[in-house]
Amino acid sequence: MKQKSIYISPFKQFMSVIFALFLRELKTRFGERRFGVFWTFVEPAVHLVIMLLIFSFLRARMMPQVPFELFLLTGIAPFFLFRHIATGLMSSTNANKALFAYSPVKPIDTYITRTILESVIYTVIFAIILFILWFWGGFDVNIANPLGAIALYFLIILFGFSFGIIASIASSIFPSVKIIMNIILLPLYFLSAIMYPLWIIPAQYVQYLKLNPILHLLELFKANFFSYYPLVEGINIFYPLGFELILLFIALALYRIRRLALAAG
Repeated sequence: MKQKSIYISPFKQFMSVIFALFLRELKTRFGERRFGVFWTFVEPAVHLVIMLLIFSFLRARMMPQVPFELFLLTGIAPFFLFRHIATGLMSSTNANKALFAYSPVKPIDTYITRTILESVIYTVIFAIILFILWFWGGFDVNIANPLGAIALYFLIILFGFSFGIIASIASSIFPSVKIIMNIILLPLYFLSAIMYPLWIIPAQYVQYLKLNPILHLLELFKANFFSYYPLVEGINIFYPLGFELILLFIALALYRIRRLALAAG
């Protein structure tokens, strides 16, 4: 009697691969590091506290409707998410190289999985810190426009995804790119108006800061988070959205060209 072959749809197979990779990444991230969970939460929390101590003098220059603690958190958390996705994707193919021997597993699967993992981790951290600020600090953490904030949050994730794929492919050709990318991300942090409100910067300098698409996304995220957030003139969704679509197109085009080389290692 012939045994019937079981048909598995491509989508179901893809989801199974992503789920298996997610569990593997989760175990690697937390199972092999004694203080993995603790440090993952503490890193942004300690960073927030240090920034509050250093920049406490700016509180007086903030609008009463925008507490400085929440202003910092709504900048630090999304930027950390972007940074960890971008840097995480650079090493995702090497970390899962042995799995590419199985035909269902593709390099793009590792990119998607690591993006999902970092998004889940930093969203949970963001929510926990918000809860702490509300429960013990008495802050009003109600989001003015939840749908708008979620959309901007997703665009920040997508930006990290596109940036990370390009960085991963470039580093597979030129290993020194990893060092260069880490160097680039440091000044980008300071140029994204995370530690200071954009409206206190002289206009002649703001025009240069606005060339940074991440700054637009973070400012718009804050504008959707707070009811009375003063957006500086020239901050809009069209510039970062266009930049991001071009970046995503380049990332997917490069992946299509280099996917076999990535799988071969």
